[in-house]
Amino acid sequence: MAVRVIDPKIKGHQNILARQMLRQFRPPSWCQVVIVEADAGFAAKQTLKVILEIGFFYVFALPRTWNLSDGTHLSDLARYLPKKFYRRVASCKFDGRRRDYWTFRRSAKLSLLGDVTLVLSKRRFNDPPHKIKLLVTNLPEASTSEILSHFSRRWMVEVTFKEMKTGLHLGQMQVTKEERRVQRSVALPVMAYLLLLRLYGSELEPGESASIFALKQRFSDEVYQEQFDRIEMRYEEKLKQYKRAA
Repeated sequence: MAVRVIDPKIKGHQNILARQMLRQFRPPSWCQVVIVEADAGFAAKQTLKVILEIGFFYVFALPRTWNLSDGTHLSDLARYLPKKFYRRVASCKFDGRRRDYWTFRRSAKLSLLGDVTLVLSKRRFNDPPHKIKLLVTNLPEASTSEILSHFSRRWMVEVTFKEMKTGLHLGQMQVTKEERRVQRSVALPVMAYLLLLRLYGSELEPGESASIFALKQRFSDEVYQEQFDRIEMRYEEKLKQYKRAA
C-alpha cells in the first residue's frame, strides 16, 4: 500500500504521483504478471508510456478526447457506431457474479502506445452514447470478457473506500494540512481494516466476502465482553476478600 497527498493547485498532480508510485513499485517475487487498472482520470499518455517502459500491462478507461493514429476521434466512434456492431459478452464481477455488457472490439493504433485493443462497452443495448465506456489494453490475446473482468476489479477499491468511510471514518479525522499527518489519517483506517481481517479472516470460507460492519461489531462486542469479564473477576476477588475478613 502506498499513500500520496494530491495538491489540487498542481495541474495533473494525480498523474505525476501515479508515475512516481509506478516507478517505485517492486512486485513480490511470486508475481509473474502486473496489470495496472485505472479509470479515465489516470489515462495520461505519459502514465501509459511509463507502464510500457516498466514492462507492465494495463487495462484503462480512455477519455473521449483521444484520437487514433488514423485520425479517428474516440468521441465520434462512440457516438456514431451503429448498434448492429455491438455483441453481448458475459464478464465476471469482482465478487464472482456474472454481468453482461454490449461491446464492440477492434484492434487500433495509438501514438506513443502502438498497437492496442480497444473495447466499447455499455450495460444495455439501447444506452445512449454518453454511457459508453471506452477501454484500452495491451494485454496479448485477451478476450473481451477477460478485459471487462479485469477492469471491473478496480470497483473493489471504490467499495473498500465506501466501507472505510462509513465504518472506519476515513476522511473524517480532524488533522492539519501537514502532508504526513494527512497520509496517516488515510493509513490508519486501512490498518484497522487489515487488523480486522487478520483477526477474523481465517474463519471465512474460501470465496466468502467479509462485511466491515459485521467485523467491527464483532470486535467491539469482544472488547466489551473482555472488559466486563475483567470487572466481574475484580469484584469477585474483592467479595472473597470481604468474606475472609468477616
